[in-house]
Amino acid sequence: MKTIRESPEHHFLTFLDKVKQDGNSWFAIHCAQSETLNHENMIEDLTRIRGRLHEYRQACEMLVTRLAKAAVDFSDATLYVFTDGDLLLLANPGGGIEEQALQEFYRELAGDLSGRFCRYGSLNQDIYSYQRLADERFVSARRMTAYETMADEVRVSSVPLRRDRRKDTLVLIVEDDRFTAAIAANILNKDYEIVHAKTGEDAIISYMDHAPDVVFLDIHLPGLSGHQTLEAIRKIDPAAHVVMLSVDAVKTNIVEASKGGAAGFLKKPFTKERMIAMVKTSPFYKPPRSSGLPQHF
Repeated sequence: MKTIRESPEHHFLTFLDKVKQDGNSWFAIHCAQSETLNHENMIEDLTRIRGRLHEYRQACEMLVTRLAKAAVDFSDATLYVFTDGDLLLLANPGGGIEEQALQEFYRELAGDLSGRFCRYGSLNQDIYSYQRLADERFVSARRMTAYETMADEVRVSSVPLRRDRRKDTLVLIVEDDRFTAAIAANILNKDYEIVHAKTGEDAIISYMDHAPDVVFLDIHLPGLSGHQTLEAIRKIDPAAHVVMLSVDAVKTNIVEASKGGAAGFLKKPFTKERMIAMVKTSPFYKPPRSSGLPQHF
């Protein structure tokens, strides 16, 4: 049995491409450990993130041991240990007896873990679902990086200082739609420095890296939602100036954003005048000094 720990997301993506070409039947047991992580609990106290991540990874390693022990019974098996703690045991049973043994092990495991966190399937018959699983693991891996970044107390404490020392206004645009992100960048890039993130996970990392003066944050994002991302940013920096973006103006979204500490709400599609006016409401706004400022896309 092979255990894949180094770049497991990339390895699995390339493996799926090979599955399309060969005629072997691959079966999978997916332990969705990342679904047991509670975002609100994880970021409740930044000083406890490292300890909670350590406890989570210890629990994952106990499951790795169990899966590895079971995998020796199969002639051809691979265990993926993903960055986010998810585990995927792939087996190419050498015959009907091995396939039956794999199914029995799955039923035992599902009973212990709760069925919704443990799934069984065929890669060949449901290849597109497993491709989505691979894509989700890339985003979820960034989530773990975001938590680790938030746990760096020294970097967190330097955010206000780094923001105050900068001479030009820096705007972080968090938007997964390329067209909308391009429009926003074209409106702002003449007078302001622009940073772009496509997911909430990357937004948290970018906030820590760049200490922006203004954030435009889409509510509907892959992975962490805009509301969850807002909560994390406000944990890092209670003074963060965040404007929520949404194609709809559902009252519940506006109310939740307001309760979460958002400074405003901007409905898409937005006008140039409205977006620039929102930038100028930030207490950290700095009048433009020059044009052609850097963009981080």
